[in-house]
Amino acid sequence: MLAREAQNVQNPALGAAILWRFCCAYGTTHPTNDAPALPTLFVVLPIVLHQATAELLRRTRPSSGLRAFAAKFGDTTVSKQDLLLQIHDRALRWRTLTLQSIELAAAGHLIHLTDTGEVIPLSKTKARGLTDEVKQLMSNAEKLGAWCGSLTLHEIATTLKVRL
Repeated sequence: MLAREAQNVQNPALGAAILWRFCCAYGTTHPTNDAPALPTLFVVLPIVLHQATAELLRRTRPSSGLRAFAAKFGDTTVSKQDLLLQIHDRALRWRTLTLQSIELAAAGHLIHLTDTGEVIPLSKTKARGLTDEVKQLMSNAEKLGAWCGSLTLHEIATTLKVRL
């Protein structure tokens, strides 16, 4: 039962949509409207699809930013620093899921991978007819994308304590 529930959430089709919404939001806050670099996508699913990190993401205001989100993990009232440190390990374990999601998003014409390693969203129109749970995942992806768009790749990696 638990394995089936995990597969329902951790599947390439859902991952493709999440990565697409991340890319859409990233460009809106990037100083020169650039698209995200490919390595950036490898932290998205480990944050958005992990229940505990997704809950902190949901509870962080869009205006707060990635640094405030990361700081919540070390908050003395919550003290979930281990969750922040686990993002890197999850990113490594979920590489295959992320790659499959990128492939599916590209095949479905949601994104385009450039020769320089940028991931450009081909459409910015939001999907309709989604369940509330999926809408929340898309919203979380957009929030994370907007935060990352205002930072450099180095700042993202340092803030999230990951190696990209």
